[in-house]
Amino acid sequence: MKNFINSTFILSCAIWLLISTQVQAQQGNITFTGKVTNQANNRPIRLASVSIAGKGIGTSTNTAGKFILLVPQANLNDSLKVSCIGYQTKSFAIAGLKRGEDLNITLEKSNTVLQEVTVTYYDPQKILQKAISRIGENYINRPHILRGFYRMYTYNDHDPLQLSEAVFDVYNFGYTDKHADIFRLIKARSEKNERDFNTLEFGQKPNSIFETDVINHIMASGFLSDDGLKNHEFNVTGIVDVNGYRTYEIAFREKPGVEGNTYRGNMYIDTKTYAFVYFDFGLSPTATSTIGAATFAKRSLMRLGNTGIDLMFDHTKVNYQQFSNKWVLSNVEGDDSLKVNNPELKYDYVAHVKFNYQITAIDTTQKESFDSKVGRNDNINAYKSNGDEKFWKDYNIILSDDNVDDIFKKIKAINKAVK
Repeated sequence: MKNFINSTFILSCAIWLLISTQVQAQQGNITFTGKVTNQANNRPIRLASVSIAGKGIGTSTNTAGKFILLVPQANLNDSLKVSCIGYQTKSFAIAGLKRGEDLNITLEKSNTVLQEVTVTYYDPQKILQKAISRIGENYINRPHILRGFYRMYTYNDHDPLQLSEAVFDVYNFGYTDKHADIFRLIKARSEKNERDFNTLEFGQKPNSIFETDVINHIMASGFLSDDGLKNHEFNVTGIVDVNGYRTYEIAFREKPGVEGNTYRGNMYIDTKTYAFVYFDFGLSPTATSTIGAATFAKRSLMRLGNTGIDLMFDHTKVNYQQFSNKWVLSNVEGDDSLKVNNPELKYDYVAHVKFNYQITAIDTTQKESFDSKVGRNDNINAYKSNGDEKFWKDYNIILSDDNVDDIFKKIKAINKAVK
């Protein structure tokens, strides 16, 4: 994607990140900023988890390895945990962290500890059966509220097409409870390019937010449902460190000849508790070509005109965390590419859709659910509110790879020219 952000503006943003987002009191929060890099080569680590250990408060690093985390005053005696898939986890006493400076954190690569020759000893089906049977034991099995932040950015090779962000609460009755989740929108903003994207709209619905939690909606996962287990092959390929936990790495793919919703990827299961810790997967090539955009459209496509769309790429990562010795969702990343075509409107481009969803707080004390004004299949974008660069100053979010406020301004400028 071509960089349309003014270089001077980038420099001013960098200075702002180093100075104005230093540790500061803000509604009882202390703000920490920093960067996570690979110890061996000093390269930034993307999607590293930066959290208060065991408290459910956290964020993730962006492509540049940078993060910003608001720490409540009540948690200053806790530890800051920094982890990432494939790296050794580090912990720091929050009280001992330097205030007023960016934190420079390096992580060391971790190694597979099980040789491939011994992997055949492990039966993946037995591991999966045990992991599924222990969901009620391993995951939070009582009512709780997950506060989340999501950003969905759609663009082609030249221009932004749509950008939406939201902070919201999800009331979950427990990982084995059959009651439907409840969604409460806190704050949102969204803009769509009416020149290049006026017959389409991508956005999140509460239902699609819920289903990103694979374990809480296991029958909708496509590979851990009863049919999914029958339609895929599973193999233990190693034991690896994931966010400080020793896990079975299980690769899966569609069985030969099986059609329909099939997937390829890896899942990671804790060797001690048999909890699902991490998923990295996408639609199989056959499913991508035969289903087209149907699966993606069901999840995020809100409106269709006479525009043709074909799914070219589909990839999802789902990460879980421990909270009070139980597991719960941590973050989700989605990456899709679609071919968009409309001869009448002269649309012929590839739309890239990037989606990030981060759990930023967990509350297990509230017993009663809340009312929701947003329907389960409503477009969250329809409830947007206006805001500037200080829009999220009181909330934990994921730093964007791009300057989101500049993107919002560019989309507004395009729409103004169209009108």
